[in-house]
Amino acid sequence: MENIQNTLEAWGEKIVDALRAAIPPGKDTNEILGSSIGFTINYAGFPIVFELQLADYYKYIDSGRAPGKFPPPDVIANWIKNKQLSIIRNSGLKSIKNKSTSPSILSQQSQIKSLSFLIRRKIARYGIPAKNFYSNTLGPDTFQELNDSLSAAFKQDILVLLNAY
Repeated sequence: MENIQNTLEAWGEKIVDALRAAIPPGKDTNEILGSSIGFTINYAGFPIVFELQLADYYKYIDSGRAPGKFPPPDVIANWIKNKQLSIIRNSGLKSIKNKSTSPSILSQQSQIKSLSFLIRRKIARYGIPAKNFYSNTLGPDTFQELNDSLSAAFKQDILVLLNAY
């Protein structure tokens, strides 16, 4: 079944490239999502299993998130760390002072916690708009194209088997 294998491999590479190209600008600055996109094919037995792999959070970029509940704090904190975001002190704000006379300097952990809360609150209030990069890439036309290609490959493999006997 060499033609089927070649067809599946080529289709997988095409889908991976298309998904990476479809990621909206600014949504994958550290290329974590893009580098997580891949596929595996298990040819052992029947049926042949094709598995597309993506980072779990792709669904929030693709489908968005409705306003309402706060997202999990650890997820947003990890996102902040990956983006290397930090709070920059605005000179127009009043200084917060400790009981000592020196101004308070927030630790990195406190900055992440504070920024995480602000981001989570905004997501809870307004949600996240859908980008549909996955849905648009893997639409019905894509699967029809795969179906047509696999049918042709299967026909070729059967002809090869019949000619061998």
